[in-house]
Amino acid sequence: MYAYYSRKEIEENRKTYGQMYDPSHHLVQIDALMDWDFVSRKLSTYYPSEIGRPSRDPIVLVKILMIQYLEGFRSVRFTCRQVRHNATYRWFLGLSPVDSVPDHSTISKFLSFRLRNERFWEELFQHCLVLIHKEGFIANETWAADETELKANANKRVRVTVNEEKKVQEKAEDLALINHFRVRHGKKPLPAKEPKIEIKKTNISPVDGDARLSVKHDERGRFAYFEHRLVDTLHNFILATTVTGANVPGHRQLPEQLDRLRELFGEYAKEIALDSGYYNASLARKLFERGFFVYMSYRRFSSNEHPKCRRHQFKRVYEDLYACPCGVPFSYRTTTRQGYHEFRPPKGSCQGCPYVKKETEDRVLRISIHQETYDKLREQRLSQRGKILRSVRPATIELSFAHSKELHGLRYARYRGVQKTKIQVLMTAIIQNLKKWARLRYLKENGLHLTYKIIEETIC
Repeated sequence: MYAYYSRKEIEENRKTYGQMYDPSHHLVQIDALMDWDFVSRKLSTYYPSEIGRPSRDPIVLVKILMIQYLEGFRSVRFTCRQVRHNATYRWFLGLSPVDSVPDHSTISKFLSFRLRNERFWEELFQHCLVLIHKEGFIANETWAADETELKANANKRVRVTVNEEKKVQEKAEDLALINHFRVRHGKKPLPAKEPKIEIKKTNISPVDGDARLSVKHDERGRFAYFEHRLVDTLHNFILATTVTGANVPGHRQLPEQLDRLRELFGEYAKEIALDSGYYNASLARKLFERGFFVYMSYRRFSSNEHPKCRRHQFKRVYEDLYACPCGVPFSYRTTTRQGYHEFRPPKGSCQGCPYVKKETEDRVLRISIHQETYDKLREQRLSQRGKILRSVRPATIELSFAHSKELHGLRYARYRGVQKTKIQVLMTAIIQNLKKWARLRYLKENGLHLTYKIIEETIC
């Protein structure tokens, strides 16, 4: 049976802490911001109305979890112990001096059985975002995205090798682009390949099957998750967060996150700043289609080319003709299924060249079919606005990750499984947004308006 403290009971209980609690604490400010009626309505759906004994107030359980993530406590047991002796915590919960604090096992079962999936936390996270956006603190001008590693709750030395099936399918848009070039140059179009199933051996943990090995911070590899986060660059609010295994790159998650934000806010941002981990032509093309100005750090790939005969040192004479650093013409031959235009010189032209690696073979110049996309990325990266965004990204998204890890305990995954880890990440994001929202509203009440609308009017 769903039971809760009424607003009148909470106010009566709080009167006993009048001289003991800290009115400047973050929890006091967060309590004034939160829409507890919304939380109560969402929680009531997880409880039967008239069946069973009256439960502990689930809002109290949610508040204890908020205390844990605000203070960065490592366990619920330790959090409950702190609540018993802290007047500000008890004031926030609305407990009287004689009321007992819920046992830590009650909160653990509340998370494991009542809120076993992340739907409630996602709804609360988005509801807070909408309220913040209505007050004008979120600017849909520039967004920044990145990913960080969360160490999984699993021993990296205990590994089990399993066979994972992966469906390999040729990208239809890439094949269409390849055939477009082949037909234009009189070549036969390539037929589409049938999708095939590849079996790949993968190391997993026997205690956390969703985590994957990451060599980002450990050469031998450790089990971890990736959190893919997107923030606004005005006040660094967390706008979207997704948790995956450590083998899923960020460029696969970003388009879906952007589309969800468009549904939430009604529009895309105008600019986005990304690091070199997102350097991908397919992602860049999708961002350009959505109207973004993209700053994407350049990623250097390993190459076997001679230092003085690299492909970027070739000069483009015509669309189908390039000239090497020694002046030898390279003309178009074909476009391969791998997505490269091949240019070759007249037979035997590279013999005796000081930059050739094999004297018996002529040099083959390969240009990506996405070269125009890469050129547009380079142009925006080296523009004046791109240089500004280069300094904006580490001061926003990197700072957001630093606060999560140093202040709110997000360096490690406290739970096992991607669903529970996502709950941990969502609760951390909610706390960070509420802290920032409380601070900005306090400044606004004291005459310092930092809303986006005021800033826009001042600039204009």
